[in-house]
Amino acid sequence: MEILVKENSYKIDIDYKSDDKLKDFLRGRSESKFLIITDENVFSLYEDRIKSIMKGLEYFIFKITPGEESKSIENFVEINKFLVENNFNRGDAIIAFGGGVVGDLGGYVAASYLRGIDFLAVPTTLLSMIDSSVGGKNGINFMNLKNQVGSFYFPKYVHIDYSFLETLDERNINNGLAEIFKYSVLKDRELFEYLKSADDLDYEMIIYKSLNIKLDFVRDDERDRGKRQKLNLGHTIGHGIESLSNYQLNHGESIGIGTIYMARAAYKLGLAEDDFYKDLIEAFENHNLPISYDFDTDEILEVLKHDKKIKNNRINVIIPTKIGEVMSKKIDFDELREIIELGKNN
Repeated sequence: MEILVKENSYKIDIDYKSDDKLKDFLRGRSESKFLIITDENVFSLYEDRIKSIMKGLEYFIFKITPGEESKSIENFVEINKFLVENNFNRGDAIIAFGGGVVGDLGGYVAASYLRGIDFLAVPTTLLSMIDSSVGGKNGINFMNLKNQVGSFYFPKYVHIDYSFLETLDERNINNGLAEIFKYSVLKDRELFEYLKSADDLDYEMIIYKSLNIKLDFVRDDERDRGKRQKLNLGHTIGHGIESLSNYQLNHGESIGIGTIYMARAAYKLGLAEDDFYKDLIEAFENHNLPISYDFDTDEILEVLKHDKKIKNNRINVIIPTKIGEVMSKKIDFDELREIIELGKNN
């Protein structure tokens, strides 16, 4: 399968064991130098495969330590130094080969170096395949705040090969699955019902459906000022949970819990048609996803004061009203406190 993103002039390939497609794309710009940014775990798994893909091309590899902590200003500086020392210019390109951390960091470097060089994404986790590799958001964490510094910058090409998922454990698959549940709550009840009961997932189908949902919200709102904000369902509380856990909970787990809390609060406030949050809990439990996290409301509010969605001391939250529909609501921090309290308590 392929998706053409006409608005931003790039193509997404979705396939299985399709290295030849990636090779063909890279051979089409054989005069370029490439910097592959990856992490040590991915490189140890796929060193031979990377060398086979890049055979005959001029390339360098920059490895980072796995984990959210590597989305740092220090790594951003080190990679830029590496690019300067190896004489990269605007005809060259960065390839992010790995999960969301590698993609966010690589994309931000690409956006910044020489005011922008080409960026190619080869996501290797389910979460990065359906989320961070498309949509153009990238960045680094700063002062323990997630994605506090970053940019909007679109890739030239995204190569999604779901054979990479075969090396992921259940928790890493679930990290992406929680985000796919979010997409289903946003816009696709049929997808929700499928995910709720499926044992053997059809990855090509769910990746394709997820990306089309995401791109529909991104279209005509690249800079997150209108309908794209609905993609933040679960993220306000979720990002706070992720920070408070010191990233012991991963992104998908945190967003999943945030989505459940928003759905429960919506029902208690009379904004949701029914108590569908119970369907969410049942579906998450079927897939061994966490459904709660204990935290102090004052602590999470302190974290959320730095949220990028705050404007004039009000924050825009996305409230699910039923499976497949959400609403946007601008609230102050007293209202946010009420939502958090209603959401986290049964």
